[in-house]
Amino acid sequence: MPGGGGENCYLAGGLESIKKVPLSLPFRTQLEKKMRMQNNRLPQLTAAAVAGLIIVVALVGDAPAEEKKGDTDKLLEKLRAYPHKVVYETNRDGNWELYLVNADGSNPINLTNTPDVDELYPKPSPDGSKICFVADEGKGSTRVRNVYYINKDGSRRTKVADNAREPCWSPDGSEIAYMKGEYQKFTFSDFATKGLFIYNLASGQTRAHPNKKLQHLYTLNWSPNGKWFVATVHGGMGFSHAILAIEANGDKVFNLKLDGCRPNISPDGKKITWGHGDFCAGLADLDLSSAIPRATNIRDIVESKDPVETYHVTWSPDGKYITYTTGPKFSGKRLGGLLPEFPGVEAPGWNVCVADAAQKNVWVALTSDGKSNKQPSWVVTKEEAGR
Repeated sequence: MPGGGGENCYLAGGLESIKKVPLSLPFRTQLEKKMRMQNNRLPQLTAAAVAGLIIVVALVGDAPAEEKKGDTDKLLEKLRAYPHKVVYETNRDGNWELYLVNADGSNPINLTNTPDVDELYPKPSPDGSKICFVADEGKGSTRVRNVYYINKDGSRRTKVADNAREPCWSPDGSEIAYMKGEYQKFTFSDFATKGLFIYNLASGQTRAHPNKKLQHLYTLNWSPNGKWFVATVHGGMGFSHAILAIEANGDKVFNLKLDGCRPNISPDGKKITWGHGDFCAGLADLDLSSAIPRATNIRDIVESKDPVETYHVTWSPDGKYITYTTGPKFSGKRLGGLLPEFPGVEAPGWNVCVADAAQKNVWVALTSDGKSNKQPSWVVTKEEAGR
C-alpha cells in the first residue's frame, strides 16, 4: 500500500490529510463525514467505524507523492468506464450476503437477500453468466456448508453438493469442481476438506477426481487449459503448507514453491497472484505447459504493513487489474480463535480494493463500511463490454 504505517496520520491530520489518500469517492466522502462528526470523540464511534479509520492510518502512513496520487486518480477514472463488475461476501445486512458492484464500487446490489442463510465465497463462471458459492445453512448442530450456483442476477439457485466447499469453474463453464467437507460437524476452517469432486451442470452428475489422496486443499482454481488445478494445502498430503499444481486428470502433484496462500490464475493462464504472506499481493509468471509446472519472476503488486493484512487476490477478465481485501488483524476471543480471512468469519474493518496489476501500490477502495467485505471476484459483463 502507499506509504508506511505511521500513527500520526489521518485522525490527527484532519480533513486535509484525508484529501491526500487514494480512495474512491464514496469512501472519501464517508471518511470526511465521520471526521467532521467525531470532533475528537473517537470512543463514540462504532467498532466497525473505528476499524475502518485504523485501516486508513495503517495503510497510508505518509501522504503519497503527487505522482502516486495522479496514478490513483487515473485508476479510478478507468474503473468508472470499465465494463466488468465485482462480487464479494459481506455481513453489512446483519448476515452474510453476496453483493455485486461496478468496478469503481458504485451501484451495490444484494444478489442473495436471504436473512436466514449465509452466502459466501462467490466464484463467477468464465463467461460471467453464473456464480457458484457456498451457503451456510441451519443452526447449531444442524449447521452445514453447501455449494450452489445462481445466475448472475441472483435467480435460479441450484444446489451442487451438500457438506462441500471451495468451488471453482471449469474453463468452459460446464462443470464445477469442489472439495467435500472433512467432517460432518460444521467448521469455518477453509482447509477442512477431503476429496475433490466435479459436478456437470447439464447432467447433474458428479464424478470423483482420480487422486483419492487430495485433502486439506483450499482456494481451488481450474487452469484455463483445463489440465491443472492450483490450490493451497495446509497440513496434508505430506506438506505443512504450500501452493500446489494438481493434475486435473491424473495423480501428479507439484509444489509451486510460492510462500503464502490463496492463489488465483490469470485468465490467460500465464500469471498467478496470491497472498504473499499476510501483507502482500504476490505476482509471478506461471508455466503450466511444461511437464513440471513452475512459477518464476516473483514480485509484489500491493504491500500493506502490520497490522493491516492483504488477502483474497483475484484477476480481472483482461488481466489489467486485481481485486483484493484488506483489513486489520483480529484474533482471540472476539473471533473464537478463527482467522478473519476465513469465509464467513467476522472481519471488522475489512474492505474490498482494486489495484493496477502493472504498477506497484496503485489502488482504490471499493467499499467503505468495514462490514467484513471479503472474497471479491470479477464478473465478466459481455453485454456492457460490447457497447
